[in-house]
Amino acid sequence: MRTDFAQLRRLPDLLFPRRCPFCGSLLGPDALQGTVCPACVPEERRLQHIPARLPEGEHDFYAVREAAAAYYYEDIVRTAVLRCKRGGCFWYARELADRVAVLVFGALPAKQPGKMPQYAGVTALPLYSCIVPVPPNKPRPGVPGLPLLLARRLSAVLGIPVVTLLYIKNPGRPQKELTREERLRRAKAAFACRPGTDLTGKRVLLVDDIITTGATASACAAALLQAGAIEVTAAAIAATEELPKVQQKKER
Repeated sequence: MRTDFAQLRRLPDLLFPRRCPFCGSLLGPDALQGTVCPACVPEERRLQHIPARLPEGEHDFYAVREAAAAYYYEDIVRTAVLRCKRGGCFWYARELADRVAVLVFGALPAKQPGKMPQYAGVTALPLYSCIVPVPPNKPRPGVPGLPLLLARRLSAVLGIPVVTLLYIKNPGRPQKELTREERLRRAKAAFACRPGTDLTGKRVLLVDDIITTGATASACAAALLQAGAIEVTAAAIAATEELPKVQQKKER
């Protein structure tokens, strides 16, 4: 019997109808750029990180050429990320990755829910040779981490292959349980590339869900540079920074 691959590609849409990643509502034709329900639009816009590039003064970047995030890690953005990571709603990663593609890389938004943003690029050559996801601290067998899900979707939008090159040498305690100083100290020697990795002359896009201190991104970048990469750029859904006053909620 012939396999209908077009039908197989549509299977996730049939099993998991597209929903707003910020509140879980079904997305209709009035969704913002095919990814955000009308009720969440004001908050989604308030939490956008504009410009997307992260300031070095707020993070400890020492091996990353530059880093960017679509949002500040607050309120409905935090809820959306945790819904993917801890709530088991892994399918929301697609909408979140699409927002990263639009807000960070300037892709043209999807015209309707379930469609993919379109990326034309600025040159005939890809900006990056490959996309590398940050490995999860505590991987679960058969369950891809959020960075890998984001990387796969960005790969489809940007036309850049995903390679899983990094691993954690000493997982230890979760990052959220460590102080800033502990994160920086532990992260520097925590990551490595798999034996035989050769990134000579390649520009790498490193993808994570959240950038907090910058310690993880920098340590991953250092491992990639040791494997021959000429530069590493980091991108994430959100960054932990203080919201600008103009974007903070007004007290009633």
